[in-house]
Amino acid sequence: MKRETSSQETDPPEVAKRPEFARDIMTRDVVSVPVGTLVRDLAALLLEKNVSAVPVLAPDHNLVGMVSDGDLIGRNDADRIARRDWWLTEIAHGQPGPEKLASIGERRVEEIMRAPVLTIDAWAPLAEIAKMLGVYDIKRLPVMQGGDMVGIVSRSDLVRALATQTPAPKPREPLSGLLSLFTGMMQTDVRPEDPPEASGPASAPPSAPAPPPVTASAFRELVSASEQTARDAAVEARHNAELERLRQIKAMLLEHLDNQVWSQLLERAKAAAAQGETSFELIRFPCDLCSDGGRKIDVAEGDWPTTLRGEPAEMYARWERELRPSGFRLRAQMAEYLDGIPSRISLALAWAAPEAKLTKA
Repeated sequence: MKRETSSQETDPPEVAKRPEFARDIMTRDVVSVPVGTLVRDLAALLLEKNVSAVPVLAPDHNLVGMVSDGDLIGRNDADRIARRDWWLTEIAHGQPGPEKLASIGERRVEEIMRAPVLTIDAWAPLAEIAKMLGVYDIKRLPVMQGGDMVGIVSRSDLVRALATQTPAPKPREPLSGLLSLFTGMMQTDVRPEDPPEASGPASAPPSAPAPPPVTASAFRELVSASEQTARDAAVEARHNAELERLRQIKAMLLEHLDNQVWSQLLERAKAAAAQGETSFELIRFPCDLCSDGGRKIDVAEGDWPTTLRGEPAEMYARWERELRPSGFRLRAQMAEYLDGIPSRISLALAWAAPEAKLTKA
């Protein structure tokens, strides 16, 4: 009798394409709010859409911040889970409650949002997403492409992607009896169907294969491989530089200028003056630390100090309070450009006398 073989035994298993980049796993339908949204309307939106955070967009649709339920109800996980729905409902519907609760609902999202926002490129690999989420202890990252936000990737998106596995091959039939024991002891790949080696006189070892011919095309392939390696290294370096820049921004936003650091800076400035210098750089920081990305400093607008945040803002306030009355000046200027785009800003303490203006006789 002829035995028929079912399609289940012959058809290979379907293999889903493994996600590789942020664009492969991100949520594309992003819920967002515009600048100026009241917190009570934000709370209603979080409840309606059953989301825990939304990006904040400027009138030109640029991403300017992120706001989450944690910005409203605190960062303690147990407290947040226990009272999230009650708290958001109270804010959204303006129910009678404590004065603090009522005042929160009337605030605007830009007053409580977190900025600047850590983002990731749409073509960033999954390993980079995991690294940023871990390093900065955050739950989500807006995904950017061509300057526009195209989605959001979260911890849960990453977990689902990492759980995707290709079908495992069918295990080999187990060996039995002494053959199984012997195979395990010798750590070889002997199978019952392997034919025994032919006995007889040893044959001569096979001759080594002839080396490939030397051709110009083979050399060109080596050049191409070298260039690709250099390009890959450059991409990796840019990724690492971006991660370091974001780390510095976060650190400087949270850093406070204590008395010891300020005293050390003044001592170094004094040593520079003793060497004949007329100024001393107090700090150098990424342009993103300014609320406008450093635009006002780049074009020398008079109100540039209002754009400073974090440690640079504290340094400016310390200079204005303690050193400005003594004749010191504080100079802000672009210190570094990356591909023609402003990258880093310098704040320098200066003590040289202003140049005298020429007057006509």
